[in-house]
Amino acid sequence: MPVKVTVTKISGISTIPGDSAPEGDPAWLPSLYNAVAMEFDIKFEYLEDPDTAPILSVNLASISPAVEGITFTKVGTDTIKVKGTPVNVFTDEIFRFLFDDKSERDLAPTNTEDWKTIIKWAPPGLKEKTVAYNFAVKYDDNPAAAVPIVGDTVTATLSQNVAWLFDPSLAYFQDLVKRGKV
Repeated sequence: MPVKVTVTKISGISTIPGDSAPEGDPAWLPSLYNAVAMEFDIKFEYLEDPDTAPILSVNLASISPAVEGITFTKVGTDTIKVKGTPVNVFTDEIFRFLFDDKSERDLAPTNTEDWKTIIKWAPPGLKEKTVAYNFAVKYDDNPAAAVPIVGDTVTATLSQNVAWLFDPSLAYFQDLVKRGKV
């Protein structure tokens, strides 16, 4: 990958026992827990032997699978601040709700539907999920020119493991029980 990434100012991220992310791999962001607040900066550099080209812009192009609760904010032309609390990452974690018409539906614990009560909660099958973030990185193809010459836009794909944590899910469940109407 011709794009070098440096992750700095990390907060809210701790070591995850049994983490499968490769150590020291520049294509991997620090692993984090679902439903735990975190924040860090990602700085991008375009490197092509033997030169370094200035970054003109970086944009988040896509996330797969989808992660709610995280924001990606530009900090200058070459840095993205990642901040938030990742939620609803584990779509097979079951939060089943009963509605007034006696129907049942599985929804995210952060749903805003008008349900009657929660009737089931079950943890996800897999306790770790890998998320891929694709960033579009545009660089200056000729930094010596008086006016920047826009080079190609390259895609930098960074992976990150998200680990499921029991305590936040239990807290969601307990809150949903209190908010129920039965």
